[in-house]
Amino acid sequence: MRDIRRIFSVGAAALVLGAGLVAGTSGAAQAAPGDCVNGAKGFTDIPDSLSGRGVGGAGALILDNPISVASYAMQTGSVGGRSMGWGVLTTNPTTWGAGARADVWMDVTNDIDKRDWIQCGPFSLTTAGKRITTPAYPTSNSASRAFRVCASVNGPSGSTGVSCTSWW
Repeated sequence: MRDIRRIFSVGAAALVLGAGLVAGTSGAAQAAPGDCVNGAKGFTDIPDSLSGRGVGGAGALILDNPISVASYAMQTGSVGGRSMGWGVLTTNPTTWGAGARADVWMDVTNDIDKRDWIQCGPFSLTTAGKRITTPAYPTSNSASRAFRVCASVNGPSGSTGVSCTSWW
């Protein structure tokens, strides 16, 4: 009887450990801007003034205290002769509170199930009426390649939480 319990205990421990390893590899690891600038991981730096065609949706975030409004979007266009996608974040020029910070990042996946992705950012703005872009990443005809842009606004008294475009 003791051997059966030991076998079940070892099996259960292996199952829990295996599930933790699988869960630990899902999604994006904690990322920083340095992970995708200067050509890292296939990204291309672009000027914050670059505009493209809006795809995959857009959104606005409103922080109540201090009142701060930011908008975010996903765009595509030609960068160095290649079709690429990137994220854009703009802080409102008249509605931006002291101490507020807006963050934007872009997720890129080559996983058809969208369980694993590379996160590029977050990139931050703290002043009114400014615009920032994420580095760009090549688009593809592959059904596995998809992009989304996420953003949040944070202030001394709270956060909007994270909001993302749909995968495109």
